[in-house]
Amino acid sequence: MLIANYDSNNLVGFTKGEMGLLETYRSKISLHRTKAGYSHPSIRLPHTFSLLAGLPTRIHQTVYDGALAFLVLVSPQEKTSESLKSSAV
Repeated sequence: MLIANYDSNNLVGFTKGEMGLLETYRSKISLHRTKAGYSHPSIRLPHTFSLLAGLPTRIHQTVYDGALAFLVLVSPQEKTSESLKSSAV
């Protein structure tokens, strides 16, 4: 299994790790309200991952040890649909 590590020189580095998940941070899910009558859940990451903001992600839902779990895949090489639209102009 590959484990992503934060490195101040690189966005993310990868090292081989043990099988299983590495707990990075504990937080509560909060609600983000964008307009009246509409809100969506928000999960905060540690400040050390702030360079990930704005990068395209894919979120997968699963079950882990009998609990609802989400796997967030950060893809710095992929272009977002917005950047694809702007580059086509």
